[in-house]
Amino acid sequence: MELSPVEKLVIQGRIILESESKALSEMSSRLGKDFSDAVQLILARDGKVVVTGLGKSGHVARKIAATLSSTGTPAFFLHPAEALHGDLGMVDKGDTVLALSKSGNTSEILSLIPFFKRLSIPIISMVTTSDCEMAIGSDVVLATGVESEAGLLGIAPTSSTTSMMALGDALAMVLLSERRFGVSDFANLHPGGALGRRYFVRVSSIMHKGDAIPSVKSGTSLGDAIIEMTGKKLGLTTILSENGALLGILTDGDLRRALTLVSKAAEDPMSSSLLSRPVEEFMSSHPVTISGDALASEAVRIMEEKKISQLVVLEEALVIGILHFHDCLREKIV
Repeated sequence: MELSPVEKLVIQGRIILESESKALSEMSSRLGKDFSDAVQLILARDGKVVVTGLGKSGHVARKIAATLSSTGTPAFFLHPAEALHGDLGMVDKGDTVLALSKSGNTSEILSLIPFFKRLSIPIISMVTTSDCEMAIGSDVVLATGVESEAGLLGIAPTSSTTSMMALGDALAMVLLSERRFGVSDFANLHPGGALGRRYFVRVSSIMHKGDAIPSVKSGTSLGDAIIEMTGKKLGLTTILSENGALLGILTDGDLRRALTLVSKAAEDPMSSSLLSRPVEEFMSSHPVTISGDALASEAVRIMEEKKISQLVVLEEALVIGILHFHDCLREKIV
C-alpha cells in the first residue's frame, strides 16, 4: 500500500529524531571520567566559564553559557574571531574555558590556546573525537563520538550539535547539583517572565490583607458570618478569638454541608434559629495555612494537593492575609 504524502513526511521526521536519539544514547553510554574531571575542574575555579565556538558550534556555545549562568555557574560566550581582535580582555586568570568544535581543528580557537596557556587558564574541549588538535592542547576532552549527521545528505550539523547541546545541559545540571543550587537561588536569577513569577513571587505580595481579610469574632452568628463572606467575596471568613488568634474558618463548602445536614433533619435551612447559631458550630477548626514568606508556587501546590481554593496566611499565629487560587491565576503563577 502506497504511503500518503503526509505519512511520508512524518516517517522522514521520525527517522531524523531516531537518528539523533541514537547518537545521544551512545554518547551517554560512553560518558566517563573525563566528564567528572570537567565538573571538578570548573568547581575548583573561582572565575567564570568562558564558552567559545564558531558557526553552529558557536550557537550551541551561547546556549550552554546561558544555561550555566542561570543555574549557578557564572559563564559568558566569547566569539573566537572577536577574541582575536580585543575581546580577550574579558578573560581573567581565574576563568575556565569550554571550547566547542565538531572537528576539533577550528583555526580561530586554536589561535586562542597559547593565550589561555600563558595565563594558566585550563581548557575543556567539547569535540567529536579526542584525535584532534584542540584535544592535544586541552586539559580535559569531552568527546561526543558522533560519527554521522542525521538527514539524507548527512552534511548539516544535526546529531553533532544536538549531542553538544545535551552534553552542555548535563554539565550544567550536575554543577547545579554539586553547588546545591536550589529553587530560591533560581528565583533570584529569574525575577521576570513566567519563570520569575512562578519561582520568585511570594505569598505576601499577592495576598488579600488589611480590611480585605474576611473575619468575625467567636460567638458571631452564622447569619452575620455569611454577610461577611459575601461582602469580601473570597469564599470564606476567618473566625478569631478575642485576642485575634485564629480559631477556624467558614467556607462555602462548610456552609453547604451545614445546610444539607439541617435539610436532612427536616428543618428549614434558612430559619432564623439556624442563622442565629454561633458560627463555631459550622467552622473548620483546622484550616490549611501558609507563611507570607512562602513562594506563591508552593501555595499553588498545596491548594492543588488539598483540593482547596484558599489559604489563610499566618505570621506568629496571627492572620495577616488570605490567598485565593484566583490570585495565583491572575499573576500567572499557575
